[in-house]
Amino acid sequence: MTIPDEERAFIDQILEQHNIRRERHNAPYLEYNEELSEMAQQWAEKLAKQAHISFSELSGVGENITFFPPEIDAESVVEHWYQEHEKYEYETPGWQTGTNYFTQVIWRSTKEIGVGCAYVKKGHENDEDNTSCSNGSVCKSLTSLNSNGKLAAEGDKVIVAFYRPAGNNNRSGQFAANVLKP
Repeated sequence: MTIPDEERAFIDQILEQHNIRRERHNAPYLEYNEELSEMAQQWAEKLAKQAHISFSELSGVGENITFFPPEIDAESVVEHWYQEHEKYEYETPGWQTGTNYFTQVIWRSTKEIGVGCAYVKKGHENDEDNTSCSNGSVCKSLTSLNSNGKLAAEGDKVIVAFYRPAGNNNRSGQFAANVLKP
């Protein structure tokens, strides 16, 4: 897959912004993965057609997915996900409502990232809540709200970040080992 220079620069900035925040939490830098980016791009294009968010539930792959205004920059994308750190209670490590984007961004054992983006076009499908995933399973659907809390609309940009290995593993001790205080 050939990525246009402008999009590649955006992806590089997304990676850089992740690594800035990961460093604050003593997490190793992520590396760019072409295969994950291809998968993320395909998923972003599907979501843009539907104009609503659903997780792909790919085995071993973590996901951060959000609709944003079209003019969004990479720093604002990652900061939007990272700002959930304000709600995270380090004293009681574990899965906590409203913090899963943040914890995936800084999850220590995650090594790779791939990023895709696509724009909602006029006449999007707006499928039912249960959509068929590429792997044949039924996806978990979320709302069609963008980062400003409004319904996804024509021109909005969906950003999909796929991570490997996936974070947010709720097995005993995993959050304590992977989500460190800054």
